[in-house]
Amino acid sequence: MARSQLFRACSAVRRACWQWEQRVDLSSLAFSDARPATFVFLGPPGVGKGTYSGRVSDYFGLAHIASGDLVRDEMRKGTEIGKEMEECVKRGDLLPDALILRVIREHFMTAHSEGTDRFLLDGFPRTVEQAEALEQIADVQLAVNLALREEVLVEKCLGRRLCKKCGKNYNIANIYLPASNGRPEIVMPPLSPPAECVEHMEQRSDDTEPVIRRRLEVYAREAQPVERFYAERGKLLDFEIFGGIPQTLPRLLEVLKPKMEMPQPISRHSSAA
Repeated sequence: MARSQLFRACSAVRRACWQWEQRVDLSSLAFSDARPATFVFLGPPGVGKGTYSGRVSDYFGLAHIASGDLVRDEMRKGTEIGKEMEECVKRGDLLPDALILRVIREHFMTAHSEGTDRFLLDGFPRTVEQAEALEQIADVQLAVNLALREEVLVEKCLGRRLCKKCGKNYNIANIYLPASNGRPEIVMPPLSPPAECVEHMEQRSDDTEPVIRRRLEVYAREAQPVERFYAERGKLLDFEIFGGIPQTLPRLLEVLKPKMEMPQPISRHSSAA
């Protein structure tokens, strides 16, 4: 057997073993009773998943779960799971789905004990394997796929700023694209920081144009199977953004009102802000 064939065969065996271990780990996470109703927000970096999912969850009374924040909190607190995650990060490994799902499930259970039975999840899933695993612990009723033109995404990512003092996020990008080729104009004024935060603004070191475009390429490649996963189940809603929060949020809420109350799958269709 040629070396390349042997390498591919070994890789396939390792991948199969990893997937089997994931299924074993995740089987213990399944709820013994009904899975909680869950909505997920999908979309590329810079589209505003965190912003819109937070506002939507407030409006509909959903518990908002940002998977990235949960992971960082576990690592910061030094919990048992957090230590496992930190070891993975130090080794340069991807976090196992079982660890992320365990944290999400624990958050589900805590919120459920406090009377919450509907959730909105952003930042997860990112792969079909994660989407399949999520089905074991959550009843995903709708996946909202936010979309925005690439040139706008790049500008928004370049404009992201974080206040080191208060921890809030802002965006100094002032975006205007005229209407062209049948597409409406895009107007997004900056989300400027207050005066007391200006001197404390910092930009992420990896928010450079080459890195941002690379992240968008990777996302586009990885997102298609996840979108297809939910579309095949009649649970995907495409929503293209054409304006800032004041213009987009009311239209998004209007589209979501009937969907958030429907337990059965819906047909995929497109909406525009």
